[in-house]
Amino acid sequence: MPRSSDPDGERVQCAACGRAVVPESSQQVDEQWLCRPCLHGAVEPIAFWPIGVVDNDRERTDAGFGATGSEVSRIRLAPGQRRFLAGIEDESHLTIVWHCHRARPIRTLFARGWDGKRVGPYASRTPDRPNAIAVTEVTLLEVRDEVLVVRGLDAIDGTPVLDIKVGMDSLRRGRDAG
Repeated sequence: MPRSSDPDGERVQCAACGRAVVPESSQQVDEQWLCRPCLHGAVEPIAFWPIGVVDNDRERTDAGFGATGSEVSRIRLAPGQRRFLAGIEDESHLTIVWHCHRARPIRTLFARGWDGKRVGPYASRTPDRPNAIAVTEVTLLEVRDEVLVVRGLDAIDGTPVLDIKVGMDSLRRGRDAG
């Protein structure tokens, strides 16, 4: 991975177009740097603000992602998010959107951890992906002020939470009961 120094700071060379770019505007894929335009096309980036953070005992290890720790997690929301929780305690399932804050360089082909099948990021749940976001449907166990206690979240401790939606299982149960 070629690097060069310049007055603006450290640069890396895009393996696809040869342009010199700063690492923050590029991404490592199969041990090569790719600039954002080569990887994502001519689109503008999107900014998100976390609404909370995951509190659990799960850790990312060299052997896998979130493979250690309990099935139960707490999502500690920012105090300003409390106003958006009306009715959430009535739901059985939630969909949690989160940022893979400990993502590693991307590989285009690897053995999926669940079954060993050779796949790419879009056929897996790896956090090492072109956009480091993930979605997990969880069971809601309890609501305590700005803390949601859930089962089944595969995020690790300290993970930023981007959004929460009612889970499809919860909607289906409501529809089927009515």
